[in-house]
Amino acid sequence: MESDERAYREMVAAQSDEQIDTWAADLFMDFAKRLGVGNAIERFCAAAGLEARGFQRVFLVGGGPDHVIGIDTAGQLAAPIFELPKAVAGLRKIDPDARAKLVNFLVEHREVMSYTA
Repeated sequence: MESDERAYREMVAAQSDEQIDTWAADLFMDFAKRLGVGNAIERFCAAAGLEARGFQRVFLVGGGPDHVIGIDTAGQLAAPIFELPKAVAGLRKIDPDARAKLVNFLVEHREVMSYTA
């Protein structure tokens, strides 16, 4: 399993920034659809080293509308699934380590990603 993770990490790391961002945005939405928006945001934040305010900041910087972020009935951050990729764009704009964090997000949650042609 460790060698699979290493091989996957190498494959992802060899991609362009644009491809990594696309995959991370797709993963974020897939994760939210399969396991819930709150869980997806929580996992994204863990990989990116963000607290709730940090997520809100990258979401807004990435072009997400401020009026759509809220707290769900479970007490987790929530936003519309189709807006979640804005956090990927925002992270890329404000964090010099965004590439490594997005690679980590992809590698840590590769089992959630659904690849389509």
